Amino acid sequence: MVKEIQIKKMNEINDELAAISSECERAFSEWFHDRGNSKLLKEYRSLLGKREDIIKEYKSYLIIN
Repeated sequence: MVKEIQIKKMNEINDELAAISSECERAFSEWFHDRGNSKLLKEYRSLLGKREDIIKEYKSYLIIN
């Protein structure tokens, strides 16, 4: 039962990571086409920060369990 909960949590984190990675790709693509737009660059950097937080959560969950 505990392993099922752990796998479910890992799957949730993995899904979050996949979603934020897609958003990062989209934001980078938009910024690449309009490099003068600082708002797009800020959005991209913000998404990268969120992605890094999710990766840290994933790693910490692996270490704990």
